[in-house]
Amino acid sequence: MVRRCQICTHGEAHAINEALVVEKRSNRAIASQYSVDRNAVQRHRKHIPELLLKASRNTEEFGADAILLRIEQLEQETLEQLDALKKSKRPDRRTILAAIREQRENLRLVAQVRQIIDKAPQTILVAPQAREVIIEALRPYPEARHALADRLAELEEASENGG
Repeated sequence: MVRRCQICTHGEAHAINEALVVEKRSNRAIASQYSVDRNAVQRHRKHIPELLLKASRNTEEFGADAILLRIEQLEQETLEQLDALKKSKRPDRRTILAAIREQRENLRLVAQVRQIIDKAPQTILVAPQAREVIIEALRPYPEARHALADRLAELEEASENGG
């Protein structure tokens, strides 16, 4: 029997994911705040690339879309503050430089998230009807037809087994 991830099924999975990715909080701090096992948080970290990949494809899976939205909001807020500082009557250089550093951190975070998404394994799911159409279209090419059918079966099996 496959065990479900304690964090993925947690009522506050969105907040936990945000704490992991956006706030970069420790496993121990998250476990303490949300009354979950620290090892469960550590295991859940491995799910983050897949969650972000799903979010980047506009799916609504475990709040990963909320993580990307939060990053976008942080960036927008930083840019608005920086713009307001520049337009003020007496712009404070230190504050402007601090806002620029914050924006640089936002960009670094976006780059890290993009790397995670790019490294995530990508699986293409084929609807049963589409599968039948593709396999039927390959009827004149039996080797290709069998190779495709075998590969799709392998992917389905791996997906069912959590891999």
